[in-house]
Amino acid sequence: MEPAFYIDPEKSFSRPPDEFHIQTGDNDGRLFGDYASVSGCIRLLGRHLPENEHMTTTSGKTFTAGSLIYTRAGLITLFSWLIWGDFVFTLMEQIVPGLLPLLLKSNGASNQEISVIVTTLAMVMNAALNPVISYNSDRFRSRWGRRRPFIVVTTPFVVFFLAAIPFAPDILRWTNSHGLLARLLAMGPAAPIILIFAALVVGFQTFNMFVASVYAYLIPDVVPIELMGRFVALFRLFGALAGITFNYFIFGLAEAHMKMIFGMTALVYGLFILLMCWRVKEGEYPPPPTEDHAHWWSGIQNYARECFGHSYYWWVFLVYAAIGWSTLSTVFAVFFYRDNMGMSLNLIGNVQAWGGIIFIVLAYPFGILVDRWGCHKTLILGSFLGAGSATLMLFLAVDQRSTIAWIVVRALAASLTSLALSKWVVEVYPRARFGQFGSAGALFTCLGGILLGPLCGWWMDWEKNYRYFLLWNAVFSFLTAIAAMVVYRKWKALGGPRNYQAP
Repeated sequence: MEPAFYIDPEKSFSRPPDEFHIQTGDNDGRLFGDYASVSGCIRLLGRHLPENEHMTTTSGKTFTAGSLIYTRAGLITLFSWLIWGDFVFTLMEQIVPGLLPLLLKSNGASNQEISVIVTTLAMVMNAALNPVISYNSDRFRSRWGRRRPFIVVTTPFVVFFLAAIPFAPDILRWTNSHGLLARLLAMGPAAPIILIFAALVVGFQTFNMFVASVYAYLIPDVVPIELMGRFVALFRLFGALAGITFNYFIFGLAEAHMKMIFGMTALVYGLFILLMCWRVKEGEYPPPPTEDHAHWWSGIQNYARECFGHSYYWWVFLVYAAIGWSTLSTVFAVFFYRDNMGMSLNLIGNVQAWGGIIFIVLAYPFGILVDRWGCHKTLILGSFLGAGSATLMLFLAVDQRSTIAWIVVRALAASLTSLALSKWVVEVYPRARFGQFGSAGALFTCLGGILLGPLCGWWMDWEKNYRYFLLWNAVFSFLTAIAAMVVYRKWKALGGPRNYQAP
C-alpha cells in the first residue's frame, strides 16, 4: 500500500531523506485530510505551484525528484500518466478477487479450493518473490532506469495469463483430446479443471508480482517528495473511481460475459501500463551499495536481524498482517449476498459502487480525524468499528435491505481503517529502510495467509453457511485493534509524535 503522509515543506530540504518531519496536527489548514478528498485534490492540483513558497525548490520554478527536474507542466504530465496507470492497474486488480470466485464456483470448485486459488497462491508468490524483486530492483541499473524494465518485460505475460483464465474449460477440452496430458491431469490432487485454473492463476500472480512490487517503488523515485501527499490523494481518488467503474458497470455482466471482461481488461491494462512506462522517465541513480558477498546467506541474515530482531516490529507486523488476514473471508461475501440474501450480481455491484462513492465523500473528514486525533488512535477506532459492525451484521442482516445497510456501515469502518493505516506505516517504519520493512510486513502477512487461507476455505465448507465470513472478519479485526493498542503504547515509549526513534 502506498504511504499517504504530509511532509513539512519547511523542513524537507534542510534534513536528509530519512528524517522528514511528519505533520500530525493542524498547520494553517494544510492537513492530511486536504490530500484525501475530491475537492481537496482538485484544489491542490490547480494551485499555482511554482508561486507557492512552500512548494518551490531553490530555483522557484521547478520541482525535483533525485536527478529529475519538472516544470509545472511536466509535473502535471507525470501525475496524469502515473494516475491513469494506477487506474487501469486497480481495475485489473479487481478482476481476480471479484470475479474469479464466481468462475471457480461455476466450475465445481469447493470453498477450500476457491480460497487456495484466489488468496493463498497470491500470498505464496508474494512471500517467495517480493523480497527478491525488491532487492534486485533497488540495485539494478540501466539506461531505462531500475524500475521500468521489470514492468515492461513482465506486463505482456500478465496480459496473457489474465486473459487466459476464463478459458480453462476450453483448455481442459483440448487436453482431453491428448491422452498423455489427460492422464497427467487425472493424477493430480484436485479435479483437472481446478488444476488448470490454478496453473493459470500461478502464471498470472508470478508476473503480476513483478509489476505490482516495482510499480509501488517507481512512484517515490519519480514524484517530488514535497508533493507526495497530494499525489497519494489523487491515487486514492482514481483508485476509488476504478473500483466504482468495476462494480457499477462490469460486475453485473460477469456471468454472461466473463471471457470478454477478462480479455478486454487485460488488453486495456497492458496498453496503458506500457504507455505509462514509455512516457514516464526515470532519472540517474547513485551506484548500488557495495555489499559483502562472502556468503550468499549474509544478506538474508541482515534482513532477518534488522526486521525481526526487535519485538516491537513483531507487533507492528501483526497489526499490518491481521488487517490482511481479516479480508481472507471476503472472497465468500459474494456468495452470501447472492445465495443467502438473494441479491443479483447487478445489485451487489451497485451497492459496492456506492461504497466507493461514500469513501470519496468521507475521505476528507476522515483525513482530518486522522490528522487531529492521530493515526494510531484512529486505526484502533476503525478496527474496533470493523469488528463491531461485522459482528452486528452477522446477526442483524436478515433481508436485502438490512444487508445493504450493513454493507455501507462496514464500508465506512474499512475506509477509516485504510486511511489511518496509510499514515500509520509511515510513522512506525524506519524511514531510511521503509521499503525493506514494507516487504517484511508483506512477508509476515503472506506466511500467515498461506496457512490461514486454506483454513478459511475449509471452515466455509464445514459450516456450509456463507454468513460466517463475517465472524472471521470480526475476529481478526478485533485482533488488529488489540495489537494496534500495544504498538501505540510502545511507540509512545520510543518518543511518540515528537521524538520517535525507530529501533
